[in-house]
Amino acid sequence: MENQSGVHQVTIDGKPVSVENGTTILEAARRLGIEIPTLCRHPALEPYGVCRVCIVELKRGQRTRVVTACNFPIQEDGLAIHTNSEGIVRDRRTVLELLLARCFSSPVVREFAARFGVTDTDLTKTEGEHCTLCGRCVNVCRDLIGQAAIGFESRGAERTTAVPFRKPTDRCIGCGACVHVCPTHCIKMEDLPQDRMVDRWMTMAPILKCKACGNGFGTVSELELLRNRNPLVKSYFEKCPDCRAKDLGRSLMGKTHAGTEALVAG
Repeated sequence: MENQSGVHQVTIDGKPVSVENGTTILEAARRLGIEIPTLCRHPALEPYGVCRVCIVELKRGQRTRVVTACNFPIQEDGLAIHTNSEGIVRDRRTVLELLLARCFSSPVVREFAARFGVTDTDLTKTEGEHCTLCGRCVNVCRDLIGQAAIGFESRGAERTTAVPFRKPTDRCIGCGACVHVCPTHCIKMEDLPQDRMVDRWMTMAPILKCKACGNGFGTVSELELLRNRNPLVKSYFEKCPDCRAKDLGRSLMGKTHAGTEALVAG
């Protein structure tokens, strides 16, 4: 039931909590120190709810339903949420077994599943697969980088993340955002002498060289993207972060020295 204050009173595992309208169940639970497992959630990205590990039981009056905690907004009073009921434990175990069957070769997935008592599965195991289909790489590339170089391909057991037509694409700028948000480290990136390689997307992006020290940092494609968005960044990215920091330090030291001389002269 809605109220005029924009604050709702709910209970999570029997503990009362007041939350602002739109607060997710996951956020509310964390305020109470209640752990709800999640694998696809990342603080820099919009909640996706695809891994299904964060399922909880939601009771509204006499009605009960199962929802994903990471992207379900609390918008009314009186909700009773159960994160560890018998049904949720059973359903979450099923989700983890499916995940384990897909990514049995992944140490990250095996360790994650073991935290909740799932160490093996009778389901057919896929060997060598580490991608959980969490969608983090797809979402960060599309929503934060603005390139949409990655997408989902096929359905069912054949579903995977890939670049279009599984061919190298210039939309991948080699920024590495996908590498940093991947929970299982299944996307590998390596800086070679002249190019940055991102293996899963078959990307070979020319490396940007610092005009001061000659070391590589970032890629030429990254600079082009940033320059198209803001022409003022061109000179900023002529040097690597270390050299820019040294320049800044010298500049600050120069100003401090000049200020000291002025004080002495005065």
